[in-house]
Amino acid sequence: MRKIISSIDIGTNTIKLVVAEFINDDFNILCAIDGKTKGFKDYEIVDEIALIKSIKLVIDKASIKLNFKIKKVIANIPTTENNFIVSEATNNINSPDFRVTSNDILRIMQSTAYNKINASSELVSLMPIYFRVGDGEVKTPFNKKGKSITARTVLITASKKEVYDIINVLEKVGLEVIDISSVGLVDYYNYKNDYLDMKTGIVVNIGASKTHVSVVSKGIYINNEVLDLGGFNIDKDISYIYNLKLREAKYLKERLALANIRRASPKEKLKVINKDNEEITINQYELTEIVSSRVIEILKSIKTSINHLTKKEISYIIITGGLTEFKDFNIALTSLFGETASIGSINTLGARDNKFSVSLGMIKFFNEKLKLRHREYSTVSDIDIENMCNKDSKISIPSDSILGKIFGYFFDN
Repeated sequence: MRKIISSIDIGTNTIKLVVAEFINDDFNILCAIDGKTKGFKDYEIVDEIALIKSIKLVIDKASIKLNFKIKKVIANIPTTENNFIVSEATNNINSPDFRVTSNDILRIMQSTAYNKINASSELVSLMPIYFRVGDGEVKTPFNKKGKSITARTVLITASKKEVYDIINVLEKVGLEVIDISSVGLVDYYNYKNDYLDMKTGIVVNIGASKTHVSVVSKGIYINNEVLDLGGFNIDKDISYIYNLKLREAKYLKERLALANIRRASPKEKLKVINKDNEEITINQYELTEIVSSRVIEILKSIKTSINHLTKKEISYIIITGGLTEFKDFNIALTSLFGETASIGSINTLGARDNKFSVSLGMIKFFNEKLKLRHREYSTVSDIDIENMCNKDSKISIPSDSILGKIFGYFFDN
């Protein structure tokens, strides 16, 4: 069976959709699409109809490119806060030879969550810290032998309303949500390696309206803070100072501004029309003074947040998200953090832009869960794969949608 996984990340500015295939441990992008978000502001749905249309446009664009209709996805839940609960449980191993099966792993992980989540919260994910089979502590318990299995886990929860608002919208688009995650949980999986898995570090995602600061200790997501700062703040600064519409302000930011003043030139200029319908000329140096001031504020807020979140020694700081693609962002970052911090580099062919960090991380994290349980799964059917490979078959995108299935706590297909 071909292992093809689809993920969707609904952000304040853009919706990102990635479809990827795992061949052994190789990760291949089949499609990476993004589109403008409408009806979703500061992690709240302000216009459900507009948001549904935005999602449909992205899904339809990807479906035409792939030649099959995307029906199942992993979904990122934009959360204003995550809570963390450390839990432990022990179950008996019921197989005749006392070897741990895939179902034993599922059951013990479910047991650690039993009666631990309050009524206003929803379980977003569950990360195993370790397993113990018999007297031995292991990371991967499958096929290990013993009379009992113990799991120690971190339960990651979010507001039930935030979770189900997004799931309900995706169902109305006709998508079945087979798993969910949150920003701080999955970004790390784009950079995960044996060295980082032994250290405590920080992963930061600077988005359009929010910045997620996450603590990862020995590969386990343990704490986070969401700051009300992002790329939109820069757009608003430019808009206010030059009396521009936000669209024009964003255009200037992306086409002319730098993140740091060091290499800005007063000779580089662009002409734009302000709100009074007057043509004005703006030079790079003056614009960069405005932009760099806000970038430094965002980075200083991140630094303060890190100091609040953990007292452990920090071995690395990885910064990702769309704003890190900003010209000379690396100079601004180094000026404040020194060599401790770096911009996350995504080397996945077909989705190298950091705006896809969450979408890619979701798929990689989901694959790790499959490997833990020794299971195979694909969000794409064999018929869809045939259509993808058949150039003579053309997808037809219907105008209506169907309700997806209700999401449960755990993937168990």
